[in-house]
Amino acid sequence: MNFASLAGIILLLFSLPAALAAAIQIRFLIGCRKERTTAIVFATVLQFIYLFARLLGLPLIGGILFFQGWKLEPIFGFAFFLLGLAYFSELVINFKSQRDAWRLRKNLSNPKPRSI
Repeated sequence: MNFASLAGIILLLFSLPAALAAAIQIRFLIGCRKERTTAIVFATVLQFIYLFARLLGLPLIGGILFFQGWKLEPIFGFAFFLLGLAYFSELVINFKSQRDAWRLRKNLSNPKPRSI
């Protein structure tokens, strides 16, 4: 077990939640929007690319790093660990921004009456 294998495990564990978040975003873009502008279509196509990359690419990269990471020199293993950590932090930031946007949409669609 080295840094590259650890990065592979992290990428493997977060591939399914990342793909699920992309699928939910696609459902929102297709189902909740009535208009079909070019920006909506482009965002939907981009989310499909994200879905396939997160569903197929992340487990593939994580599996390669986990099973073949022991062959790397220590400096390369550490570099791949930092790369996996950077990608993981980007996933967390993306999840947080999507969750905040979802909460904002939910509050805008169901405004609570204010008490005085």
